[in-house]
Amino acid sequence: MRKRNICAGLFLTAMLLTACGAAAGEETAKGLQQGVQEEQTAAPSEPKSEDAAPMTVSEIYQDIVDHVELVSPVEMDGETISSYYGIEPETLEDYIFVVSEDATSAETVVIMKVKDTEKIEDIKSALELVIDEKRAEMENYLPEQFQIVDESAVESKDDYVWLVISEKRADILARIEQDI
Repeated sequence: MRKRNICAGLFLTAMLLTACGAAAGEETAKGLQQGVQEEQTAAPSEPKSEDAAPMTVSEIYQDIVDHVELVSPVEMDGETISSYYGIEPETLEDYIFVVSEDATSAETVVIMKVKDTEKIEDIKSALELVIDEKRAEMENYLPEQFQIVDESAVESKDDYVWLVISEKRADILARIEQDI
């Protein structure tokens, strides 16, 4: 009887230690996983190496969406950008043209990869028109948004042209410049 009690006691002790160890291990694993997730969202991705394949415009935009919260983004199609801004989609290798569907937000993110670098000035001029139109929309109605539009600018590098109108412009630009 005494051996049975000793065995039962050892068995229960082993069970308790195993359960405590498993719970501690789970907590440690959760803590490590959370730390990795926080590090991934807090720090920008490593700059791409010179040997890395260039990111597509869609991949660059996805990187932005993964790290910056946009205000009600809606993607414009080729027909719309052609009709409203005179940008012909066939002159572009790839593009994303996103505006906020919220009328109280001027937020706009445009990234275009131009097929022929001789067309870059035409694309930049067309995107300046976007800024002018947004400025006119916001000037007398939403002064904070007007200020955001007023601080925006069309930028380019190599065969890419982009425009960012956003309260989070610095964060979005950092993503674009890192990815191009």
